[in-house]
Amino acid sequence: MIILRLKNVLFSALLIGLICIGLNASAQKTTIFIVRHAEKAAAMASDPDLTAVGALRATELLKALKKERVTVIYTTDTKRTRQTIKPVADRFVIAPEVYDPSNLKALADKVLLNNKGKNVLIVGHSNTILPTLAAFGSEQPFSAMTDDDYDMLFKLVIKDGKTELTISRYGAEHHTTQIPDAFSGFTTERMIRPPSRF
Repeated sequence: MIILRLKNVLFSALLIGLICIGLNASAQKTTIFIVRHAEKAAAMASDPDLTAVGALRATELLKALKKERVTVIYTTDTKRTRQTIKPVADRFVIAPEVYDPSNLKALADKVLLNNKGKNVLIVGHSNTILPTLAAFGSEQPFSAMTDDDYDMLFKLVIKDGKTELTISRYGAEHHTTQIPDAFSGFTTERMIRPPSRF
């Protein structure tokens, strides 16, 4: 009789533990920061470095993310993207992983499979940022980015199959595209968060 009761208690404890684990997993949110590389040199080289202004923006990116506990970084295989995330990678001691910008669905699948509940940084290009958002199931905040859009930081929060997008500015202003009010997030100077769409 005592053994039977003990088995029942152990079974109940195991069941409660499994339920708690399941609830915790379902409640986890994955946060993905997506940013374009900083200002690049106007040289004719196919793989230019950042300018001095771009290098400064890279340090501003670290300031914007220093409290976010980034654990994984994905970059394209170019100097300008690698240089943009170098201060963040150095600060958090992360070896960035290279991804193929021509297969963003594969990137999104990999990020969501391997980084549930983590904070991820992805750096890309003016012509890959919006397709990257789409690969994660996000709404499109505008139809295109211009070559002069350098100061936007996109934040995706994915939880329970829902994706919420906010966009902030960081560093010195350098843009032509305006952020729609529906997606306007926080800046490093002032914290303004829109109502949650979860």
